[in-house]
Amino acid sequence: MAVAGCGGAGSNEEGGGGDDGGGDDGGGGGTGLSAPAAPSGLEATPQDGAVQLGWDAVDGADTYNVYRSTSSGVDVSSSALDTGIDQSSYTDGTAESGTEYFYVVTAVASEDGETAESDPSGEASAALLASPSGLSATPGDGTTQLSWEAAGGADTYNVYRSTSSGVDASSDPLGAGISSTEYADESAQNGTEYFYVVTAAASGDRESDPSGEVSAVPFAAPSGLEGTSRDSEVALSWQGADGADTYNVYRSTSSGVDVSASPLDTGISSSEYTDGSAENGTKYYYRVTSVNPSGAESEASGEVEKTPFSDPPDRP
Repeated sequence: MAVAGCGGAGSNEEGGGGDDGGGDDGGGGGTGLSAPAAPSGLEATPQDGAVQLGWDAVDGADTYNVYRSTSSGVDVSSSALDTGIDQSSYTDGTAESGTEYFYVVTAVASEDGETAESDPSGEASAALLASPSGLSATPGDGTTQLSWEAAGGADTYNVYRSTSSGVDASSDPLGAGISSTEYADESAQNGTEYFYVVTAAASGDRESDPSGEVSAVPFAAPSGLEGTSRDSEVALSWQGADGADTYNVYRSTSSGVDVSASPLDTGISSSEYTDGSAENGTKYYYRVTSVNPSGAESEASGEVEKTPFSDPPDRP
């Protein structure tokens, strides 16, 4: 786009030729329509679903053109986002959430079919709020650890919780003004199923639509693990864990039982278990984990060591 300066030699006619068919481009022998001054005071304010632009009115301007880019350094030689704007404000309703946009505005003078466009204004940028995505919930003992992906345009995040599906994000948040993309709900009670959503927040009391919903049931790890050695078996017992649905038992022949390995047995519905595959004279180490109704597994209990043995022979 040719940018018009002051005086006839710098005028700019859209379409490159003017409307009189004579090829007069405003330079030299043209009518000499002068371009207005460049607009000043451009501001871009993100709103719900749109970006509101405003600038100072320019003397001699009949209309304004708005240019937009997704990177700084807006090219005003490209097609304008909109033209012929007859006021010093504009609403960009095509902006997409999570994308940062850069804007400039030019002033246009018109006379007898001839136009002259000013230099561009200073640049202004804005980003509409996107909803957080990738929300996940990891239950623990009296806690739920939440994490999500950063949302474009967000300054902070709000967390909402409910004990039923369909979390109401218009209610008071569980946590507000969260500056990171993770949050620990330490007020959760073991055995209760909680549902969560997260929203993004930014200046001007703007808040995004909520993320997708996730749920979690906090639960405790087993405690008080004990064992009794018997003939070719070891009897285990432990204290029931709040929020646990079933238990998994792990066994090793060396201390430091690896609970990332395959368990000895799973889906145990009571707080006791008999290892009937143990061999007499072999030292075994055991640990137990809780499993909540959603299938999440807790940290492991403490370790217990036991060696099965046969009954002594009858003596006279």
